[in-house]
Amino acid sequence: MGERMSLELSDGLSEIGQLISDYQHEPRVLDPNDARILGERIRQLRQNARDLENRLSAKLWNDQARIERDTEAERIAEVAFQPGSNVCLFPVIPRPFSDGRPGGRP
Repeated sequence: MGERMSLELSDGLSEIGQLISDYQHEPRVLDPNDARILGERIRQLRQNARDLENRLSAKLWNDQARIERDTEAERIAEVAFQPGSNVCLFPVIPRPFSDGRPGGRP
């Protein structure tokens, strides 16, 4: 099973939304210490968002490259198996066999 995604980003944004909801109804002053804590939390969430964006970008890039690679491989295979193609299998050559034991069949 694949890696589980963290919900820290959305949960953190929801938490900040709840914390500042009181400021929407009446004027208040934000204590400097609380402002530093809020700023640090926003920085952490911004980093989580960037990490998530980078992971998604890499996945989309890799998925597109996989599609293009598979499409090209199918195109080459179709051309190779058409009548009159100059593509042929390599001849089978005899290979020595060993059962892995010292003094076993070479």
